Amino acid sequence: MSLKTTPRLLLRRRLAIGFLTGTVAAAVIPAPSDAGLVGHLLVGFVIIAIVFAVPLLWTILRADAAATRSLVADYSSERGPTDAVAVSASMAALGGIGLMLFTGPADTTGAQAALALGTVAMAWLLVHTTYVVRYARHYYNAEPGSVDFTSKADPPFSDFAYLAFTLGMTYQVSDTDITTPTLRKVVLFHTLLSYLFGTGIIAATINLVAGAAK
Repeated sequence: MSLKTTPRLLLRRRLAIGFLTGTVAAAVIPAPSDAGLVGHLLVGFVIIAIVFAVPLLWTILRADAAATRSLVADYSSERGPTDAVAVSASMAALGGIGLMLFTGPADTTGAQAALALGTVAMAWLLVHTTYVVRYARHYYNAEPGSVDFTSKADPPFSDFAYLAFTLGMTYQVSDTDITTPTLRKVVLFHTLLSYLFGTGIIAATINLVAGAAK
């Protein structure tokens, strides 16, 4: 499917395919024996995130400004069901990691550690990839110019990826300016979510290191 013919429901379809694949994976792929049902659910989440986020990132990195505008033209500028599902699933996955680590055996196994780190990585990637699309939709459909990229040229997806992942890693913008109150609210929620993820990652890492040291 070409960039120009991508349908309006592409993200929802891709997410639905991810959930279907993840459900099958959760039932088929072995999870750590001491992780129980939570382990199987986390395996399913990792597969969902891979199926949804990785192809989307590939599209984003290939899209020029014209393709970016075309891709987001048919989407609402506001938060949609896809955004809510992706973010909620990522938050649930973090909760699942905590449940697995704090209710499981005192000694963290290598399989548990690998599953926890893989889940954290894919949850982080899924959330920020979702926000890449959210910022592009807002810029082109709601408030053109709401992000000042210090260039007169229309921004491609890679510029919005730069914005989203910078916020995700540093909780602040770099050399871009947010020029409207509406988008600042979106950025505020994104940075708060990023901080929560950062806290969760640190807590999980400390627990894994402490468990491995026993």
